[in-house]
Amino acid sequence: MINLLFSQGGKMDSGGMRGGQLSNKLTNSYEELILNNNNINSKNKIIIVHKSHASNIPLLHHLKSNNNTLIFDVVDWLGDEGVKKYDSNNNKDCPNFFPNLFHPYYDGYIVNNTKMKEWWYKNMDNDKSKPIFIIPHHWDLTFKNLPLKDYKKPPYFYYLGYKGHTNQNCLHIDKLLSEQLIYEDRGNKTWFNDKPKDGCQLNIREFESWEYCFKPSTKISIAAAMGSVIITTNDWSVQDILPNEYPYLLKSSKYEEVKLMIEKVKSTYKSSEWNLAKEILKSVYHSTSLDLIIEKYKEINESF
Repeated sequence: MINLLFSQGGKMDSGGMRGGQLSNKLTNSYEELILNNNNINSKNKIIIVHKSHASNIPLLHHLKSNNNTLIFDVVDWLGDEGVKKYDSNNNKDCPNFFPNLFHPYYDGYIVNNTKMKEWWYKNMDNDKSKPIFIIPHHWDLTFKNLPLKDYKKPPYFYYLGYKGHTNQNCLHIDKLLSEQLIYEDRGNKTWFNDKPKDGCQLNIREFESWEYCFKPSTKISIAAAMGSVIITTNDWSVQDILPNEYPYLLKSSKYEEVKLMIEKVKSTYKSSEWNLAKEILKSVYHSTSLDLIIEKYKEINESF
């Protein structure tokens, strides 16, 4: 019996990815397991709290007063308070830009990676009786089903994603574009255009920045779902899903190193290294599919 509810639903964006799509996978309905006016008074449920509700004290108090178990799904939580705390000049040494955590309300957490789990116990809530579940971001089925397009420029270098409110989510994109080292910056209006044949995406973050430590590995799983390779820094979440022998793993986020890696991708296109990258990402494609990720939520369901 599924005893889960999710505080946020939808089909797209973070609410859809961390609520609606999970509900649909478990029940064949995007709405059945989503908190709403009809089930807001439910008792003895396990409720996965979305980041948009993390500081909603009236809601948290109401849910706890009905003897529900609250699991906070952290993902990349910032909110208005975190955005104000965020300091680009001090974005180093795993900075804590998270908002104030109302930890007495929470019975456990979902985080993005192994190192984040230990960091969370040390810096956010040191009560180790509360379980922390490590759940990578699954890829959205939309990306897998995009039409394949041959741009006749293999490998086809492009960025897909949100650059962050201070452009720290992936470094150097504008400069790479201006020097014509990549062909496109696909922001949220062009994410779903097509699936470039022999594509190469990018994920470049400063060592131990907030993004490096706490962002999920979504860019890696999306590249895998789209059949692309990806040039990436070895972020905390990346370390959990890519082995050290992945051939396009950056040692740093320095611009010159990124340029050299782009040249390496070009020179190894269709070679054994390219094929190794494709094989590794094929494994990531399977391990971050919703079919496997949903099993981790079933484990939560059985843990309380």
